[in-house]
Amino acid sequence: MQDDKIELRYYSIPKGEYLVSKLGKGWEQEYAKGMGRQLHFHNVYEIGYCYHGKGEALIDDRSYFYGDNCYTFVPANITHTTISEPGNICKWEWLFIDLEGFIRDAARLDDMSKEEIIRIISRRGTMKSRKNHPVMANIVLNLIRESRAKERLYKASIEAYLSALVIELLRLDEERQYSERAGRVSRYIQSAIDYVHFHYTEEIKVSKMALVCGLSESHFRRIFEESVGMTPMDYINIVRIEKACSLLSGTEQSVKEICFAVGYDTPSTFNRNFMKVTGKTPSQWKKEHKNEGVDLSDYHVNIKKGWEAPGEQKGTPELFLLKGENVFDK
Repeated sequence: MQDDKIELRYYSIPKGEYLVSKLGKGWEQEYAKGMGRQLHFHNVYEIGYCYHGKGEALIDDRSYFYGDNCYTFVPANITHTTISEPGNICKWEWLFIDLEGFIRDAARLDDMSKEEIIRIISRRGTMKSRKNHPVMANIVLNLIRESRAKERLYKASIEAYLSALVIELLRLDEERQYSERAGRVSRYIQSAIDYVHFHYTEEIKVSKMALVCGLSESHFRRIFEESVGMTPMDYINIVRIEKACSLLSGTEQSVKEICFAVGYDTPSTFNRNFMKVTGKTPSQWKKEHKNEGVDLSDYHVNIKKGWEAPGEQKGTPELFLLKGENVFDK
């Protein structure tokens, strides 16, 4: 068979039910042996659970390396395949579910339309592990158990677990969206921080920082404050004062020279911001820390939104600078 050939593997769900299962020894094998990386898709939702073995799961345009107690979710019409490592016998069991039909017939979520639920859970496939997502794993294993035993009232039990499954799939989608948003925000903030560290000696406008990040100024200000816990200008001042402390304690430059060297236009502005961070004037710092390394761990930044020191009460309007660490990574 050719790798570029894609198969439709069709499953018929019995009337009055919502899933068929493929269980037992027949599904303990070396998957895709002799078939290369040929993809296929189904007319219904597929869930696979790997009890033991290792290999690669291809789902749409993503590749996952699986091991014991991993499980996959593949919506209808999403191309995928499972490939065992050569010579590796893997034990999988499979559920094929008319999840769209179940949602239309039986799902009950008052704050979401059934069409919206179907759209969300059909958007993409993924793989998870029992270790990292135990609640979802237990739902899948209970669906397998009920399908295998077929004890009294098993259909009602399966429908209950399918309801729980839909809820967890929706939560999983929220988790994915949050992760993606956090990643984007992290990249924006890192761009802004890098810009400040390269340009702190120059005049820095918040509008320029926003432009570097590709955001509007208002949007940039909001996500910066939410992520870092202070305004962009507060952060610029901290960077400048930290650099000033190094120069004051390690060079013979005058306070006025250092003021201009770290990006301030006037000594009065420099003095005011230095006091805000350290509680001392630049001259006091220079006298007390002559030929010492910079250590701001005993000093605080007075800002409206900030970080709490270890042991301080929640809501304190102070930023505690942690010794030897980058507080902005906290």
